[in-house]
Amino acid sequence: MKLLIIDNDRNFVEMYTAWLKTFGYEVHRAYTGDQARAKWIEHQPELVILESALKDVDALAMCSDLQSKHDALILVVTEGKDIHDEVWCLESGADDYLRKPFLPDQLLARIHSVSRRARSSVKIPPSTRIIVGSLCVDPLHNEVSIRGKTIRLTPTEGKLMNLLATNADNVCTASQIVAHVWGYYGGGDSTLIKTHVYNLRKKIERDPCNPHYILTVPGIGYTLLRHLDEEINIASEDIHHASLIATG
Repeated sequence: MKLLIIDNDRNFVEMYTAWLKTFGYEVHRAYTGDQARAKWIEHQPELVILESALKDVDALAMCSDLQSKHDALILVVTEGKDIHDEVWCLESGADDYLRKPFLPDQLLARIHSVSRRARSSVKIPPSTRIIVGSLCVDPLHNEVSIRGKTIRLTPTEGKLMNLLATNADNVCTASQIVAHVWGYYGGGDSTLIKTHVYNLRKKIERDPCNPHYILTVPGIGYTLLRHLDEEINIASEDIHHASLIATG
């Protein structure tokens, strides 16, 4: 697997480059925004380990631009201590987030998690498209079509949308979402899930704060409703029915 580490801290980059190579990873390094752009295009990494506070460039904006040329999973590492830093990074398209300082094994565990997601995505047959009412979900290209527009999703958003579309009108629990999207089992990370659900809503809903497609089922998880654009009034019994499916 190809990795690209982007960080102004040379000691950090050199240490983790040498360490990750012992696990068989092909690791490339960049210390500035210009170097990152060149290495990204030249080596086309599958996963980018990115310090969010680069000195010479808006790191997340740069990644968003480069993903349009060669898509890659983004693992943000940062010294930020505020929970809002994490939310901001995830809302900006990062796939996962890790605060410095961390142990090498913590970094390796995050790499394993996002790389499992990457491996599973390439197994999707090219012809697979999921029609859910007026939505058309394309898991292979991480796209969703609605109201005559095709909207590009991040790899994480694509995995989440695929799960919800495959289980349309049924409830996906937090644990199911974490297992499918992030590749590990256990309790659901509510902040992580909420952030990516909100990102999807911003892209497909007319009003993200009053969603008609991706609904929250309190205390359980999320459901994607199957209906046409003109059918915008969601009856309360639909939510009750979804809750019964999850608990029945």
